[in-house]
Amino acid sequence: MGKAKLDERDWLYVLTMIAGLGRKKIREIFEITGSFQVAIENWHELAHELRLTSLITGQVDKQSNEASAMALLERREEERTRFLCPFDDAYPVSLRNIPDSPWTLFYRGDHTLLEKLSIGVVGSRKPTPYGRASCSFFVRELVQAGLVIVSGVAYGIDAEAHQATLKAGGKTIGVLGCGMNHVYPSRHRELYREIESFGLLLSEYPPHIPPISGLFPERNRIISGLSIGILVVEAAEKSGSLITADCALEQGKEVFAIPGPIFSLMSAGPHNLIKQGAKLVTCSNDIWEEIKHHLPEAVRKQQAENRKATEVIPLSNEEKAIVEAVTYDGIHLDELMSSLEKDQRRMLHQLVIRLEAKGAIVALPGGYFARR
Repeated sequence: MGKAKLDERDWLYVLTMIAGLGRKKIREIFEITGSFQVAIENWHELAHELRLTSLITGQVDKQSNEASAMALLERREEERTRFLCPFDDAYPVSLRNIPDSPWTLFYRGDHTLLEKLSIGVVGSRKPTPYGRASCSFFVRELVQAGLVIVSGVAYGIDAEAHQATLKAGGKTIGVLGCGMNHVYPSRHRELYREIESFGLLLSEYPPHIPPISGLFPERNRIISGLSIGILVVEAAEKSGSLITADCALEQGKEVFAIPGPIFSLMSAGPHNLIKQGAKLVTCSNDIWEEIKHHLPEAVRKQQAENRKATEVIPLSNEEKAIVEAVTYDGIHLDELMSSLEKDQRRMLHQLVIRLEAKGAIVALPGGYFARR
């Protein structure tokens, strides 16, 4: 196969695999030449103009000859490395015009999710039970409206958002801060597999790139870029999730913030966002009001019917007793059991399940339950 058969997409891939040649330099190369093939053909003059190091220049020399380039592309096919770039029709429109848009989107899973309506959910890596419950509650309702949930596969709220989505039978996109061949954090190996099987894993970095701290803030612009808005659940005053909110504002997206207890450090981030103009949300209706013009007519009608059906939740006397005993901050099942009369304890597990189904209470990690 001759060099003439290589297209712009292939030459972009060759440059992407050059260590030290980041996306900003690649963008500069394209802006100067208008073609990656032209850039390769005039590489030495271009490298001198861009003041590239000899290390980078030498790598391109080795990879840009016909045999080396073809070997690299054949290895890509053998390893089934899949990616999208701006030369592809399937490259998401939502990312084409954001500042510093990614040149490559390596992926595993269903890339057609990039065409769906999405909302980003971010927050603390060390959330409270209240934060986890809030995240699960909102995610479940967002999924029911047909939205795809986008997050960063990190500890805490990110993982909670992905898991709640999958549990609700929804679709989720995990945006990574490293290459696909690395699982970070390592304990999320199973979560990676589930997202790949029932959603989409996405990274702008080649598969071999390891997790490096500086890369994670960069991926936040992709989370917000793919989303019609960002929901911030819990965040400390200087949390990394606030970078995603800043990216969303820069991109002209909606920012939603869930308020929390004023004495909690995890409330500082959302509360500061609210002071700066983010929308305070306490129920999914607060989000629908801002994004309903993005939703298809059939979805808007279904949401209206769902809200009307849940305006009044009929509860039996036994159920009311459970709800009154459950606090908004959360109570452990054992403590809940001891707070009830003996005749109420026998039916506790069944009542809890029924109340969850009715949306009156929500299960928290570690055997806790909170009132809605």
